[in-house]
Amino acid sequence: MFNEKPVALLIKEIIIENERVKTFVIDGEMDFKPGQFTMCWIPGFDEKPFGLVSRKKSEFMITVAAVGTSTKALHMMEVSDMLGFRGPFGSAFILPVSGSIALIAGGYGMASLFNLAKEAREKGIDVHVFLGARNKDELLYLDWMKELGAVLHLATDDGSEGYKGFNVQVFEDWVKNEGGPRGGIFTKVYTVGPEIMEMKIASICWEKSIPFEVSLERYMKCGFGICGQCCVDPVGWRMCVEGPVINGEKLKQITEFSKYHRTASGKIEKYPWNKDK
Repeated sequence: MFNEKPVALLIKEIIIENERVKTFVIDGEMDFKPGQFTMCWIPGFDEKPFGLVSRKKSEFMITVAAVGTSTKALHMMEVSDMLGFRGPFGSAFILPVSGSIALIAGGYGMASLFNLAKEAREKGIDVHVFLGARNKDELLYLDWMKELGAVLHLATDDGSEGYKGFNVQVFEDWVKNEGGPRGGIFTKVYTVGPEIMEMKIASICWEKSIPFEVSLERYMKCGFGICGQCCVDPVGWRMCVEGPVINGEKLKQITEFSKYHRTASGKIEKYPWNKDK
């Protein structure tokens, strides 16, 4: 199913992941590929892009953190309320034919990687998940990943679960110990999360010559490439069409990556770690 215009669909179930994040189970089909997204219209507020998740053909899910006016309004909605959906949109992740892959997710970035893990396991590909969050309550989809048979490598800022620190460090230690019993080089790497995390993963993969893909988040308005809001410098690729999934070689051409992004008005906003540069 592809919808150019919003289709009103019912909220079938709401899963409370933690105090900031909810998963909304939608009664309807969305024929998407891993890494693609939907534009969700929140009545009376705005239309926002969300990664797509699905475990059954008759439904799909979006996992949403309450961070702004629109997403906070979405968190106030209840089962049987209606939302509008367009899509799916964007480029998708591409799996290798065989081997082992690493999924590196920060926070609710796991939402864009779950179906990639599911498809990989169905094809007999080994899946290692390097998941990071502020604390153990914010580690998403752990039970689902265990059901798939994925190998979990967990990290939390406060040390309440797994490694105390960042999942980037856990991943880096693993690939640097490629010849040891607790390490190895992956066939391909995929990462979704804060751009500073994606930047560090990209640097490791470039250094180790590991093929990888990132999902690059930019402010989106239309979702299908007309408005130009999500274009990236200097190539002009639209992250709603040519992205959001970008491979490591193409990423080298996006000079704004890890340096700045644009606000809703189009103004350049440097990332905190680059403000003095």
